[in-house]
Amino acid sequence: MGTFFKQISLSTLVAAFLVACGDDPVSELKELAQDELESSSSVKGAAKSSSSTADKKTSSSSSVDGKVSSSSLKEVDPEEGLDVVYALVDGTISGVVGLDSYTSAKKVKMVELDSADDYDETKNVFSAEIGKDGAYEFKKVNLVQPFVQVSAEVTLTSPSDGKSIPITFSALGDVSSNEKFNLGLLTTLETERALVLLAGKNKLSFEAAKSKAAEDVWNMFHLESLDFDQTETIDVSKASESGTALVAATVLLQLAAGSDLLENYDFVGTFKSIVADVAKDGKWDDEKTRLKAADYALGLKISGGYENTFAYVKERFPKNKNFDKYLTNFALTELEFPECDGGSAGEIFFVKNKASSLFYAESYDDQKHSLYRFVCDEKKGWELIPDSLKDFIGDKTPAKDGEVRRGAYSGKFFTYDGTKKEWREATAVEKDRYFVLESNAKEFVDIQDVYESIKDDERVIFVLRHAERGDDTSKSGTLTDNGKKQSEEVGARLTKFKEDFVLGASEFLRAHQTVESIAKGRGQSYDKRDTIPQLNDDWYAKNSEAVEKAKNECGGGWEVTSKYAYTGAYSTGADAAYYDLAERSVELIEDVLVKKYPTEKFVLLSSHDKLMVPLVAYCSNLQIELKKYDGGKWINYLAGVAIIIDKDGNRRYVAIRGLKSGYAN
Repeated sequence: MGTFFKQISLSTLVAAFLVACGDDPVSELKELAQDELESSSSVKGAAKSSSSTADKKTSSSSSVDGKVSSSSLKEVDPEEGLDVVYALVDGTISGVVGLDSYTSAKKVKMVELDSADDYDETKNVFSAEIGKDGAYEFKKVNLVQPFVQVSAEVTLTSPSDGKSIPITFSALGDVSSNEKFNLGLLTTLETERALVLLAGKNKLSFEAAKSKAAEDVWNMFHLESLDFDQTETIDVSKASESGTALVAATVLLQLAAGSDLLENYDFVGTFKSIVADVAKDGKWDDEKTRLKAADYALGLKISGGYENTFAYVKERFPKNKNFDKYLTNFALTELEFPECDGGSAGEIFFVKNKASSLFYAESYDDQKHSLYRFVCDEKKGWELIPDSLKDFIGDKTPAKDGEVRRGAYSGKFFTYDGTKKEWREATAVEKDRYFVLESNAKEFVDIQDVYESIKDDERVIFVLRHAERGDDTSKSGTLTDNGKKQSEEVGARLTKFKEDFVLGASEFLRAHQTVESIAKGRGQSYDKRDTIPQLNDDWYAKNSEAVEKAKNECGGGWEVTSKYAYTGAYSTGADAAYYDLAERSVELIEDVLVKKYPTEKFVLLSSHDKLMVPLVAYCSNLQIELKKYDGGKWINYLAGVAIIIDKDGNRRYVAIRGLKSGYAN
């Protein structure tokens, strides 16, 4: 799959942004930060707004993890025009901002928000220094209202080009519920979404806006089924599902900004776009960016890259290091994997979403886009199918010894070894046997019908016996006048397509005259002809002396040729007269004809009866009988075989006739 990221670039940045959630990558947090950064509220049990809960009006303490701590929240007379009856008097507000070798910040700002005016900022603003460990603290804070926004301008040094880029972390809070606010990527997402919900005609209460914003942020990462805390309260230095999920979500935001080789890496630009996207309606609508994160997450998983890429992150956050499961869940959901359970065990899946640049496949056998295919394992979930199993993993049809099948994925041909009970790649002869059986040629078909049936993505090589000849059977022997007429009449019927035929023939004159006359009959001006010695009538003969001896035994050349073709006679042993029928036929088709004409749409070749009879016998799986040795028929003039080849290289064979019958009188 290749390298997805430079490990130091990704993992260090992830660690840096996660510091905002309670950990220190430079040294362990000071005792104060470790003690105070506690997880206190959840999305579903979010802290109540001070103006909406009556019993809070007399409260002077807050509860964190069941413990009561002192608070500076005091009841005061409301200012004119305000409903709020609380203020923070000489209080302390603290938290952590993410800092690491790739990030830096000096100050953190806190501003009071006006609940009576769509939570706009008031003039009540505070500033504090940020320590080298990212911790900050506002002391002696006085607030008229409990609603605040805390923010820090952080400078990010780009790992790809070293440029310094500003990024703002922020968090919204209600100091009547919590006085500790961590700042990071997810708190920023939650803040911007909440601010939209707090404004406009259908604005929500602070509590409801915060709860809904937190829900929307978790939903971005397909974590909606779990009950996680509001992000500014999470302390990833302590073990919790919220902390683990936050680590995963932060990693996914990093992946969304990545590129294959980390070129043009723009985390800040991508993050700002995501923030604006989610703030608008609470949804991460940018499918391209989501799918990029999903692609990389799944790609790292199947390439074993989780451990290497995220080793630094896991080392820094050992109590929440099992975040991989959330990365995988996000990837599988985005890439639309179905549920994998007992009911779907063994099912095959490939990604059909075109937005996925790494995993999309048009079909199971599509290797132009992606090579990845998956199978459901009831115990392990979705597993990558190894190359060795892709062709037959979903094939439940029983196989017979010697059976040939085409692999569902590679398109290669395999034959089944019944002894070993396994498939192995088929030889050229075994592969062609598949084509022969699929062709199922049982009778001669008129050449015009075959010619006119050729599809746009197919090409054809016609191999015919020459037309009627005279008595001279030597290489210089010619066609009769009737033979020329026969050929021209055939050509006159082959005019549907504009493409000229490419012409070829054996070394015999009558074979050349045949294709020349066919071309003339169809009005073809092109008359350059190839001479192909392999189309001579001795192609199947292995030993000329043995052939002559066999002729004497059988009663002639026609008889011995047909007996060889249909029974295999004279083709075994050291002194065999003929080659193995299948091997020699495949050699002619694949190594001579298809190789010579790899792209030509229409090819017309002429040969002789002693080649055509064995070839027709082979291509028809002996179903077309030309058993002259047994008193049967012989092949007619202008009869032969059409070799039709599609765009994927599949072949089918059709026995053809140019005259009324494929059999000689």
